[in-house]
Amino acid sequence: MAVTPRALVIGANGQLGYDIVRALRGDGGWEVVPLTHAGIEITDPGTVASVLQAHRPDVVINTAAYHAVDRNDQAAEFFRVNAVGVKILAEATRDAGGILVHFSTDYVFDGSLGRAYHEGDAPNPVNTYGISKLAGELLIRATTPRHYILRVCGLYGVTGCRAKAGMNFVEIMLGKASRGEAIRVVTDQVVSPTYTVDVAEVLVRLLPTDRYGTYHAVNPGPCTWYEFARDIFELSGMVGAVQVLPATSAEVYSSVRRPANSALENRALRAAGLPDLRHRREALAAYLKERGTRRA
Repeated sequence: MAVTPRALVIGANGQLGYDIVRALRGDGGWEVVPLTHAGIEITDPGTVASVLQAHRPDVVINTAAYHAVDRNDQAAEFFRVNAVGVKILAEATRDAGGILVHFSTDYVFDGSLGRAYHEGDAPNPVNTYGISKLAGELLIRATTPRHYILRVCGLYGVTGCRAKAGMNFVEIMLGKASRGEAIRVVTDQVVSPTYTVDVAEVLVRLLPTDRYGTYHAVNPGPCTWYEFARDIFELSGMVGAVQVLPATSAEVYSSVRRPANSALENRALRAAGLPDLRHRREALAAYLKERGTRRA
């Protein structure tokens, strides 16, 4: 009888962690140990070591991060969680003989390339958050060869982002529309909005390959946030009832610089022989359907 592999998911109650747990337990056929912040503190070496010793996972999946992008003044906290904590986790996973999965971000790029970034493009982050996430990537590569780093962008999922009070961009847009608020969305930032369900499904397919390294995992079809907002209202049947006004990043965001075009391309996934993720509009339609089902 084959032994069921065990995965320890850090941040299991988060937007991405929730769907990873679902995917692994479903078609993935994994035994899952879901952990929240109450169950593990990745910046504490002793806690991390004891948790891994207690559960002995084959794979450790880290979705935890400090990603308050606008808090550029919080450099110590960014690096404590996104770099030092990641290094502690990488060392403990290596010493326990496991595989580390870590999620990074499009913000490791500066956005000046004028096209979607693939895994071979050189990172050059433009804010403290992006720098700390790149530092985490580098520390993983220097610590353990048995790792998967998945860069994602513009995530949305049914549980919402804990750092945004359970919201995501889709819910923020629909909430504003339901309250009759003016909706202004930036037209000068190109991204790859991505459904967390699709990222989780890709991970389930990637884990058995043993093709360690760095991957981009986004829904194809780069767009501006303004275009994505229009998609949301079109697919929700609200075109004509909602007015979306274009805006610049300077008008909407803080003074913290953001990449102008941080869309990603899934080149490494295709090279590994894995199917690409579905187009962003198909993924958004699936999210809206799941959202409606849950609310019903």
